[in-house]
Amino acid sequence: MKIKTKKQLNLPQLIEWGFDNPKEVESKVFESDNIDYFWNTANVQFSNDGCGVRVSSSVSVDDLFTVEVEEEITEDTRLDKLVVRYRNDDIYIFPQERINDFKNDSSIVAFYIPNDDLTMTLIWRDGKLVE
Repeated sequence: MKIKTKKQLNLPQLIEWGFDNPKEVESKVFESDNIDYFWNTANVQFSNDGCGVRVSSSVSVDDLFTVEVEEEITEDTRLDKLVVRYRNDDIYIFPQERINDFKNDSSIVAFYIPNDDLTMTLIWRDGKLVE
């Protein structure tokens, strides 16, 4: 199963990720999450083919850029937040856990991951990952 997550990258990580994923970055501008004293943000622009990069202003070591990454997850993937639903309809949120950490608990009905828009995505039920 593939899920989209947001990651914060510094400038070297952003450039490396961009060069590894040219289709994801071609003709896009990424703006720093940080704002300087003059209310400016650093911008990183990738070329039309995704193989070149331009930095439009100074970038500090503290600047981070948020990108959306699609990644394959398995039952061994450690998730930032894992929502567990039990047969009695109890719901718990566990930080930094894997589905396999709960494999021996037969009272679990489903696993979800929370989204930024306050919804949840079902990722596991009936003993297997959702397709």
